[in-house]
Amino acid sequence: MIRSASPGQVRLLDVLDCGVALFDSEARILLWNHWMERSSGMKAADVHGRTLEEVFGDQVSTVLSRTVRDACTDGLSALLSNQLHRYPIPLTRGSGTRAVAMEQSVLVRPLPRCSDVQGAVCVMQVSDVSSAVRRERHLRESRTELRLRNRAIEAPSQGIIIVDARKEGRPIIYANPAFTVITGYTAEEVLGRNCKFLQGPDVDQPGLDAIRAALSEQREGMAVLRNYRKDGTLFWNELLVSPVFDTDGVLTNFVGIQRDISKRRKIEEQRDQAMADLRQANEKLSHEQRFTATVLRTIGALVAVVDRRGRIVSFNRACETATGLPEKQALGTRLADLIPDQGAWGYFRLDQGATTPPQGLRTGLVSHSGDRRSIRWSFSHLTNGDEMATHLICTGIDVTERDRAYALLQSERTILEMVARAEPLDSLMGRLCEMIESQLPEQRASLTLLDARSERFVRAIGPSLSPDFLSVFEGREVAPSLASCGPVAHFGHPHYSYDVLRDPNWSEFRVICESSGVRSCWSVPILSSDQAVLGSFDCYGAMPHLPDNSSIEVLLRAARIASIAIERHRAAERIQYLALYDQLTGLANRALLSDRLQSATSHAMRHDGKLALLFIDLDGFKPINDAYGHDAGDVVLAAVGSRVRAALRTTDTAARIGGDEFVLLIEDVQNAASVTVVADKVLRTLCQPVQWQGETLHVGASIGIALFPQDATDADALLTAADDAMYRAKQAGKNRWVWGQEQRLIGDLGAESPSMP
Repeated sequence: MIRSASPGQVRLLDVLDCGVALFDSEARILLWNHWMERSSGMKAADVHGRTLEEVFGDQVSTVLSRTVRDACTDGLSALLSNQLHRYPIPLTRGSGTRAVAMEQSVLVRPLPRCSDVQGAVCVMQVSDVSSAVRRERHLRESRTELRLRNRAIEAPSQGIIIVDARKEGRPIIYANPAFTVITGYTAEEVLGRNCKFLQGPDVDQPGLDAIRAALSEQREGMAVLRNYRKDGTLFWNELLVSPVFDTDGVLTNFVGIQRDISKRRKIEEQRDQAMADLRQANEKLSHEQRFTATVLRTIGALVAVVDRRGRIVSFNRACETATGLPEKQALGTRLADLIPDQGAWGYFRLDQGATTPPQGLRTGLVSHSGDRRSIRWSFSHLTNGDEMATHLICTGIDVTERDRAYALLQSERTILEMVARAEPLDSLMGRLCEMIESQLPEQRASLTLLDARSERFVRAIGPSLSPDFLSVFEGREVAPSLASCGPVAHFGHPHYSYDVLRDPNWSEFRVICESSGVRSCWSVPILSSDQAVLGSFDCYGAMPHLPDNSSIEVLLRAARIASIAIERHRAAERIQYLALYDQLTGLANRALLSDRLQSATSHAMRHDGKLALLFIDLDGFKPINDAYGHDAGDVVLAAVGSRVRAALRTTDTAARIGGDEFVLLIEDVQNAASVTVVADKVLRTLCQPVQWQGETLHVGASIGIALFPQDATDADALLTAADDAMYRAKQAGKNRWVWGQEQRLIGDLGAESPSMP
């Protein structure tokens, strides 16, 4: 028979400003004071004779439950500090909507056998440390803020000085390291001095009046001054002064921020000089223009004169005919703007140090109406009295028809070289479209690509077509009645639509065709080496039209090149996939994990971030392999891969690095609790059974968790820390997670995930 405490003892415990609970040898509650009733919402009568687990369920810390039992059975004392165990019991401060979780410190110790309460062998004292925690947090934040402010002053490249406005002469009381870099004076050399020493003898400067006025009127002021370094050299100082007032509004200091703008001033002077030189050159040239104008207009070849920057200053009649631009409209524009070959732009100006233009240089020339011609250029210079080239005479011969035949071969060779270099497929296909458009100027080209099964169009590429027009085909299933690409993909033969506004196959797309200026479509299949359809090559015209034999030949040649590029691209993707991903689970392999882990740790180090690594080793996997064979083991591994991938965010990485070893990389970790949530989720999902040929297979997992940078500061050490923690999880009983080197906390499926401090 357990005797209860006397009324006097109960009243004494009820007036204490802390929680007190007494337990018997079975860890059952014998006494629950008024403070505990108020903080827990549980009456003493409701908890009497019950354990903490029976009262609070899984809300009570497993560490506290174990500590109470150890005190009751073994006579062991323990203190659960707030730093490691913030909420051992679900207690609150306040009531109703204002109630908040209480930060606690718990002392558990055994009672002597002569205790006044018969049967009581253990006492638990709970203290509310919320206020102390808030004060400590506020102190930490204040220290951090002060440290940041100090670093903000020390770090900038601008010089910062502070003067005492209350003392005569406004002496300097602080100078940051950047001030020393700019002026050459150390802080010790300038403390107590007035800033005037930086002016040297140069006291007659307009900017000084602005600074003096700002100091006198106690306001901000800015000016550019000539100052002198310790070694006597001049530098231009962009100075900003700002007043500092105390809480009573009394001026106490001025802060001066210096910026050395000497390089900027020099550049501005050089720019002004260059402009002056240009004006002088143009004046001289104007005298020569009248003489050459008549000659240039009589020449049948294209003759354009440009200045050093490539701007047109003379444009003969042949140029007007070829470009469709009258001379008055062309003057002042860049000749290079009419030339689509960007690599040749530097030859049409003199100020960029380009090499001497080769005689016979061939480029395109685009007219005002969009027609493109092929021009062979020769160049000569106009020089001034100092033998300096001031202008460039560009003489061109139209060789369009001669070059057209060579252009197709050259384009094909270029694209095949891009294929050999494994350049991106979109870039390569875009170049192929440009090749077709150069050969068929009235057409706009695109490619509509199929998925791997040739059942659905997945992507349309066409640099000259709008994204809205291209997107109408993406995601559509192959059908013989779908525009022109559908019958091409379905039958594997060309399809030419004379007028898409009258073609039944195009009835669904007439609105977008009208808005896009499309009236005709010529499509040919892109066939693989085994004659499977990879997609269609499409050309769109602005007028109803059918292709002639030469146009069809161009399209078929482009389709063959597209086939080579697509098959090469798919093979490269397959090789890359095999090199970076585990074939059984589809997860990243060790090589890809290593690369991503290196990138993640570097990013976290640069941005003061955190990341976590979970090292998983399956429990019970070897018996499945031994009992049912590797086929069953492969099914289990594939299921594990699918489950761990589903437990992560899309930004995280899941990898299989060994037989039954997996690693999870979690980036942008906010706190340790979020990592334990993932660990618990993984444990739960991996404990679910796997079905195989009528058999129910079970595995568990031991997980080691390492946090960057707490457990390690580089990728290899982080992986080792997680691996070591995984072995500790196995030693602790398996099917649980364990933190890395600094945190010894353990979580399993039957315990609440503890919080990190």
